[in-house]
Amino acid sequence: MANDTTKVTLPREAVTTVINKVKDTSTIAALSPSEPQKFDDKTYLVFNPTSEAEVVAEGAKKGSYDISTTPIVAKRAKIVTTTRVSDELRWADEDNQLEIVTNIIADQAAALGRALDYIVYHAVNPKTGGALSGYTALTAGANTVTATDDLVADIDSLTDALIDYDINGFALSRKLASDLRKLRVPATGMRLYPEIPLSLNVGNFDGIPAAASGTVNGRLATTPTKVLGIMGDFSGIKWGMVRDITSEIIEYGDPDNTGNDLKGYNQVAYRTEAVLAYAVLDEDAFSVLKSAA
Repeated sequence: MANDTTKVTLPREAVTTVINKVKDTSTIAALSPSEPQKFDDKTYLVFNPTSEAEVVAEGAKKGSYDISTTPIVAKRAKIVTTTRVSDELRWADEDNQLEIVTNIIADQAAALGRALDYIVYHAVNPKTGGALSGYTALTAGANTVTATDDLVADIDSLTDALIDYDINGFALSRKLASDLRKLRVPATGMRLYPEIPLSLNVGNFDGIPAAASGTVNGRLATTPTKVLGIMGDFSGIKWGMVRDITSEIIEYGDPDNTGNDLKGYNQVAYRTEAVLAYAVLDEDAFSVLKSAA
């Protein structure tokens, strides 16, 4: 459904300060660097290492190893967000127009970033909260740890499941970040994880990069995911833009299929869209903490 623009009041004076709730951000973008993607299907060859050095006696035969590869094809997704506003925006002066439009575009760009997490982690469409057909959730195939009353032991269980992998990232739900921040050393009362700030905007956790967001638990999903945190080798998530993010102003028609013509309702629409591609090279390189209920 389009935004109810009857609630949008443009200021008569130059006052465009925006007060927001904490916005969810993309933890994948924070923990795994992007790389350019091609529009055609990109295939990653995952090498399964088997080689070990061999000690060979003088004159003895030298052995060898056969190496195998697993092809992983990147999955594409077109993501779009459309915002309707009153066409009275044109009555604002140029400075106000620029600031308002900048806020709209920034909000939409952040939404595109959050979509990356919803697609990769949960295979969920963030706009509807429903499952995406043809997509596989990382959290469905990764190692699963069921949460207990002992969060410290739960963190140990996550790392134990990844004993043979390079752990270089931890994506936390905001609830998990809050619960971990409250833990204290019994003998001293000192915080066990002082690196988690009051804002819960985690940058590192126990020596590795970390990020917290409502995308981790799939806040917008209609079916609860039960996910509290995702730990693993985030270099194994390959992602990037196939096409640059584009924004446009639409003045006519019904671009979001609401049944309401823009001109008929004195509105304009701002649309931002992009095409991204991603691949998870090895689901076993991740462990997921899920609540029991």
